[in-house]
Amino acid sequence: MLPRKSAVVRYLVFAVISVIGFVWLVSENHSGVTDVIDIQQEIDTWSAANESQLLQEFSKLQLEYGGDDVMFKNFSLVELRTQVVRMRQNRPKNPHPFHYVISPTSVCSGDVFLLIYVHSAPSHFKQRMSIRETWGNAGNFQDVVIKVIFLCGIIPTDEGSSLQDALLLEADTYGDIVQENFVDSYRNLTYKGIMGLKWISSFCQHAEFLLKSDDDIFINIFSLVTHLRRISLQRGGPVRKLLLCLVWYRMKVMRDPRSKWYLSPIEYSHDVFPTYCSGSAFILTPDVASALFNASFRIPFFWVDDFYVTGLLAREAGISHENFNTAYMLSPSLFLQKFTEPNVSLTLVVGHVHKINSMKIVWNSVLTDQRRWKSNVTKSLTKTSLNS
Repeated sequence: MLPRKSAVVRYLVFAVISVIGFVWLVSENHSGVTDVIDIQQEIDTWSAANESQLLQEFSKLQLEYGGDDVMFKNFSLVELRTQVVRMRQNRPKNPHPFHYVISPTSVCSGDVFLLIYVHSAPSHFKQRMSIRETWGNAGNFQDVVIKVIFLCGIIPTDEGSSLQDALLLEADTYGDIVQENFVDSYRNLTYKGIMGLKWISSFCQHAEFLLKSDDDIFINIFSLVTHLRRISLQRGGPVRKLLLCLVWYRMKVMRDPRSKWYLSPIEYSHDVFPTYCSGSAFILTPDVASALFNASFRIPFFWVDDFYVTGLLAREAGISHENFNTAYMLSPSLFLQKFTEPNVSLTLVVGHVHKINSMKIVWNSVLTDQRRWKSNVTKSLTKTSLNS
């Protein structure tokens, strides 16, 4: 005979109340217990896993965090399991799972006043040579150390094989190429930006200043060094938390599908960007580079690299932008005219170049202005000395 309907209802109500009470009791008994319990439970389920599997898992996870070297030798098996579980529970929102193909780790050995890291494409050999021969030449200064590196991805095509061979030869010759194994493309420039921050965080934390530049940018290195020295004197010691740039305020989002900067409302819903820096060139300190690199794991990937690095990551890291707008002249059609006007090159710092020959012409003009300036300073000092 089937039970009466009222009895069934009473049994169901009692069962629900019992389950709720049990859940409440368990939660009360475990309030205040940290995630160590969760980690231990996860570890217990891995009791059958061998050390080799754990090492492989750790290596894979570490790569997502931007680490190239697997540092597991000092871990016990339990510590290794604990580390793997924690890393799995806190996976990056924007992994950087790339290996160095080329990495000249000795570039920053010794004191470095300024490290310049230049975004370049593997095929841009002429642009890199032009920079090495002009404003990026280490011989421009005798009293400060300036280093230059060029950042590249890879070209995964038949043409890419010959390009890679040429790039390896260039790296052997000049020792200034840094390359990771992401595809070098316009939409992957954010990866290139993060690679630069990663490399600096690993190998050049002791530099006083950093300059990010593109390989179609001219830098009046003499004006820049003068300005950076002034900042050091004004702040009376090691400079920290510096992000100095051409600041974009309320830059409109490009909605024209014909533009290479086009963003659909699905990709980015707002019509204006929050404050960020022009990606042409910006100055920062190593502490800022490390803060931006760490923040990159918490902020999802966005392909507009200058906005991602100096906008989204800077905001996440609590870094403020310092206005350096008057030192920029980014119109390629006016570059030659403006940078060759008498004495203008003493104040302008950043220019946008379309033709390599224009860079060399401007560099010769800057050198002439620099010699003239030094001559006037020497005459002034000599006159003052004689009068005294």
